[in-house]
Amino acid sequence: MLYKTCLRISIVIVTLFLTAEGTFAQDADTLSRAEISSTTSQLLLNPRRSAHTFMHWQQEGHKRPELVIQTMQLADEQSDEQKLELAQKLKKVLDSRGLLIEYDEIPNDPNYTDSLSGLHQYILFSSLPEVYLVKDNNQWVFSKATIQSIPEIYSDTFSIFVDLVLDRIPESLHNEWLGIQIWQYIAIFTWILLGFIFRLLFEYIFKNYVQRITAKTKTGWDDRLLHEIEKPFSFLFMMGFYLLTYTNLQLSVNVNYYLSLALEIAVSGSFIWLIYNLVNVLSGYLSELTSKTESQLDDQLVPLIRKTLKVFVVILGVIFVLQNNGINVTSLLAGLGLGGLAFALAARDTLANFFGSITIFMDKPFQVGDLIKTSNAEGVVEEIGFRSTRLRTLYNSVISVPNSNLAVTEIDNLGLREYRRLKMVLNLTYNTTPQQMEAFVEGIKAIIRANEHIKQDNYEVHFNEYGAHSLDVLVYLFFDVPGWSEELQQRHNFLLEIYRLADEVGVEFAFPTQTLHIDSVFSDAPRKVGKERTEDELAGTVYAFGPDGELARPGGITLHKDGEEINLNSTK
Repeated sequence: MLYKTCLRISIVIVTLFLTAEGTFAQDADTLSRAEISSTTSQLLLNPRRSAHTFMHWQQEGHKRPELVIQTMQLADEQSDEQKLELAQKLKKVLDSRGLLIEYDEIPNDPNYTDSLSGLHQYILFSSLPEVYLVKDNNQWVFSKATIQSIPEIYSDTFSIFVDLVLDRIPESLHNEWLGIQIWQYIAIFTWILLGFIFRLLFEYIFKNYVQRITAKTKTGWDDRLLHEIEKPFSFLFMMGFYLLTYTNLQLSVNVNYYLSLALEIAVSGSFIWLIYNLVNVLSGYLSELTSKTESQLDDQLVPLIRKTLKVFVVILGVIFVLQNNGINVTSLLAGLGLGGLAFALAARDTLANFFGSITIFMDKPFQVGDLIKTSNAEGVVEEIGFRSTRLRTLYNSVISVPNSNLAVTEIDNLGLREYRRLKMVLNLTYNTTPQQMEAFVEGIKAIIRANEHIKQDNYEVHFNEYGAHSLDVLVYLFFDVPGWSEELQQRHNFLLEIYRLADEVGVEFAFPTQTLHIDSVFSDAPRKVGKERTEDELAGTVYAFGPDGELARPGGITLHKDGEEINLNSTK
């Protein structure tokens, strides 16, 4: 009896417990639905909260599908499962494209209005304008246009081939190592390898087909064009492939963010590289044009134009890259303006050289190809730049002289010489006779008259001085030659002719010597110099060299051949 009573009591207790549990479960379920209903208005109160609801409740460890689908309310004809699938696809697209949602930049105003359209809508990413939130019944949700475009955006982001492969690979390849699945490691290696293969294939086609076509043309600029664009184009081709396909790796949003940033910079850099090399093609074409003109000024301007354009391309390229990556260039330049004084002080030498180059171009003290000489340098001008002028020295080295120094120093432009002077003194020994001296001087004049590269109306050859150890002959003339090499050759020819003349006339060239004569002992007799003459004879000699004297030759000794006087003086 007691046993039956206890059994009945136990059955009643269990029944009551089960009834209570079902009631509690029903209440909990009812509370969850009520919570969702009551919190939806708060979760979708403004654009910031709606974006947070969409992203946060799809993260690992925080998945709440019932909250996520609330952002897809405008997909009226879709079931909850389809709404969730659309939300997952959209999140996958955003992650694969590296589109990070910056919640602080999203407005939290429930009545936010777009400044352009004037509507209650907010575009999450400027690079993906198809995805935007709209206000509907006081709740911010994804627009119908966004929901309809999700399948198309998804197909544009991911290759159908990748989805087919992922559906068929073994489950073991989905295991993770260091936060990345095994199949992704294989995909990254294949992705990088394909990029290099495509680049090599592009270069092969470019060299073996395109360049063969241009090689048949008569012009040379097209060959230079292909040579300059080959490397930038192949690099652009490879980086473009990486940029268009990196989303198929399906890496995390943070990795994709920096990867997309690096690839976009690489693509922009390849464009800058391409335009930078095109400047070389332009300068080569301009050089061909300027080489046909007589003026040297345009030849000097071509290197300056080339450098200016290259600096301009690099500066604009950097500004373009910074602007595309969200950096406010205007604010950056304003910040640089605050430090303009410090920059000016630090760059005063650079500015001085720049204005020195302007002075050189305006004043034109020299030009490319001139041989110039300054207090510290001498050489042929090879290039005039913004900062310095490069000189090729006579021993084939290159000297860079700051333009600021050239603007204030004395410049001896040897390249502007119309004629190239030669001035020298020939030393003959004291045993040279007057007749030999005259023959030697006249012979040099004859050599000058025979050389068409020597200016014929302005030369001087004279017995000029009694030196300490020699009889000195002055030779002064000008070579009519275009350059230094030609001057050296004509100088060589002229000196060699004088050498041969000296041998024919029988004169010797003197060099510094001292001759010691041991005179006879005075007790015997002093050494006699010259002929012994009386005082009357010496007086007669004086008169003979005077006016109308028989020995007077005020016009110099003359040589005759066949009764004709030899006179090769310059016709000035």
